[in-house]
Amino acid sequence: MLVQTLGSKVNMLAEDDFGIVYLIENAQQFWSELDDVLRVPSDGSATLSMLDTALRRFVSLCASYHERFLQSSMQLEHACGLLLDSELFAFHSERMCELAIEDVKSKTDPHSQLILYSILLFYGRRQSDFLRSHKRWQPLIPLLMDHILVEIDTEDVYLGAPSISSGSGSRSSIVVGHIPIEAKLRSLGVRLLYEVCRVQKLSLPDLSVFSDQFIDSLFDLIEQTRFMPDETLNYSVIKLIVGLNEQFMVACLSNNQSKEPESQNRVLNVLMSRLGSSKTFGENMIFMLNRASRSAEDLCMQLLVLKLLYILFTNKGTSEYFYTNDLCVLVDVFLRELVDLDEESESLRHTYLRVLHPLLTKTQMRNVPYKRPQIIVALESLIQNGNIRDINPTTKRLVERCLGGEWCMQLRKTTHNKEALKREGDFRQCSPSHDIIASTTQDTVSSQAPASPTVEYDSASKALDLKPKLSKTSRSAESIHTPTSPRMPIPRSAIDTIRRPSTSAASFDGVAAATMAPKRRDKASSVDDVTAVMRPEKGSMNLPSTTSVKVRRPAPAPPKRRKPPPVPVGTTNGGATITAIATSASAPSLGQIGKF
Repeated sequence: MLVQTLGSKVNMLAEDDFGIVYLIENAQQFWSELDDVLRVPSDGSATLSMLDTALRRFVSLCASYHERFLQSSMQLEHACGLLLDSELFAFHSERMCELAIEDVKSKTDPHSQLILYSILLFYGRRQSDFLRSHKRWQPLIPLLMDHILVEIDTEDVYLGAPSISSGSGSRSSIVVGHIPIEAKLRSLGVRLLYEVCRVQKLSLPDLSVFSDQFIDSLFDLIEQTRFMPDETLNYSVIKLIVGLNEQFMVACLSNNQSKEPESQNRVLNVLMSRLGSSKTFGENMIFMLNRASRSAEDLCMQLLVLKLLYILFTNKGTSEYFYTNDLCVLVDVFLRELVDLDEESESLRHTYLRVLHPLLTKTQMRNVPYKRPQIIVALESLIQNGNIRDINPTTKRLVERCLGGEWCMQLRKTTHNKEALKREGDFRQCSPSHDIIASTTQDTVSSQAPASPTVEYDSASKALDLKPKLSKTSRSAESIHTPTSPRMPIPRSAIDTIRRPSTSAASFDGVAAATMAPKRRDKASSVDDVTAVMRPEKGSMNLPSTTSVKVRRPAPAPPKRRKPPPVPVGTTNGGATITAIATSASAPSLGQIGKF
């Protein structure tokens, strides 16, 4: 690639495999040239050779200018989208894919390999059947692994700046872009290999290509890229590891001769050999689970991560691999996802429930009571209201298994005992209500006959001082009380007595006596005896008896002050009498003034 400088313009010259020289001045010319390359005759005169040439010219043009016009992943995806939407893939996708795979295996130019791998990746995301073809991808897996194992300096990848080396003439070479082509190929190889492991089902012989050294290098790559500003590569490697773990799990379970499937899981064996040097893997895996969205890609990633967590929690050698703080964060994630997942993600909720049980019983969380009441509430909410909604039997079984854990049974037992003691303490400590005091006072007053009619009972001042006492047994009908009928409080005034209905004939006399009572009394401290007849409530025993209660009447209002009569002070010339009203005893009257 050469650069020609003319004033303020920079013209880039590039020659493809067919001997065609391109002169691109700006991005508009680049995208216009891509459209011309992808345009094929619409009259049906295009031959297979013309179609193959159009694909290879597209790859050559993108490989020549990708460091300037296809720097970001979005630009590269848009360019591949133009190819996939063209007539080349609309009507000849099988031939185009076979041609791209052949060129990947034969070409050694890394720039062309980058464009070809990108085309295969984006087409596989559109057509998942293409990624499931084991025959196509088996020869490509070792090539992708070689790109992943390339040693690259981290500082050159993300901290390097574009540099221009000037020469003696007008032509100079230029290096455009922050990331070397080897780093781009490594990142693309990780993403492609993860997509293949996500959709395919590999056997144990197929998985033999993934050696312990390769898996160990993946864990080292995670530790090397932990401080990079761009977390894409770090998360992509973690996805690849959990995808390989899924392949080993399925392959070991399918092998009936294996008595211990976990012993053949190379991902687990490598992780156990480096527990102290792979903490970033566990931290970022929980972080990815926490940041997962509801997209199809993230839902698949959550399933793969949860399956690896289940193996780590149930294995004695890795049950305490995570820090306690990380496990607390994981509990928070589980609480949120169990409640927030919709009905369409029921299988994912089942996976969360399957992993929650060993998380709380096999790890350090069995001795750390972190948000256990909230966990119980969240689990019980999944199986409540079965009369108005359908509850999945698997969900109910998994929830009951989690609630049947020792931590839950002990918490429920302790909570039940505390609630019982609290209720008993409230019953002992709380003071009786006003109705209980009034009924107790009524029973005490009615059971004890006064010694003389002059004895007064101040219910307003002594009611709170009285303590409930058991009344003495009596054979009279007046002392019989039914347990189902509540005791009525003592009436406070004659009006309250009048308002209470009664069926006994004696009560009319009491009402009449209360009604005919004088409104004004001479002595404010006198007490009138009013006989109040109490009628039992509905459902109680009707007894022909009355209860006599002495009630203090309220104090009367003070007498009104009357004005003195007018005092005659004299007569007029016509004989009329003149009077004056004495307003105050201290002021002299007119008559007295006339006497001076």
